[in-house]
Amino acid sequence: MEIRPPAAERTYPMKHFFYILVLAQLVLSTVRAEGGCPPGSYPQQGQGWQTCVPIPGYTEGRDQVTPPPLWQSRWQAISTDVDKAVLGKSINAATQKEAETLALKDCQSQGGPNCKIAISYGNGCVALAAGDVLVSTGSGGSKSEAEATALGKCGTGAKDCRVYYSACSPPVRVQ
Repeated sequence: MEIRPPAAERTYPMKHFFYILVLAQLVLSTVRAEGGCPPGSYPQQGQGWQTCVPIPGYTEGRDQVTPPPLWQSRWQAISTDVDKAVLGKSINAATQKEAETLALKDCQSQGGPNCKIAISYGNGCVALAAGDVLVSTGSGGSKSEAEATALGKCGTGAKDCRVYYSACSPPVRVQ
């Protein structure tokens, strides 16, 4: 018959102690996890609510810098043959030269033998206004700004000015 010491006096082999230590470490590391939040954030809670909040200055891996957007300019032009009252126009051209060439061709195709460029403008808006004795152009960041400029110029030397044409060619984001 074998006699065992009382439970309080029992000794366990070192191997059992190691297993208990590993198990405790696993439990404690699970408790200290980020509470289901994605990397770079930590849980925050209040009375009846819980959310994940970004860690200030945290970047995962290397610094993630978003490159700035790339834009392509767009041009437009207005050409006129004042004697024949002909208007030629172009919008969304890649270059100023292309916009002017297209506007001149448009003016000539409508019967204007003496077409001249009245205005060309990139990445914005143009307008043409005419009154009883004057034709004027304007440009700006918006259609209303271009029209107001054209009407303002026209109004300084003519009566009954009104906008005959306005259009915009904003830059195009390519990346």
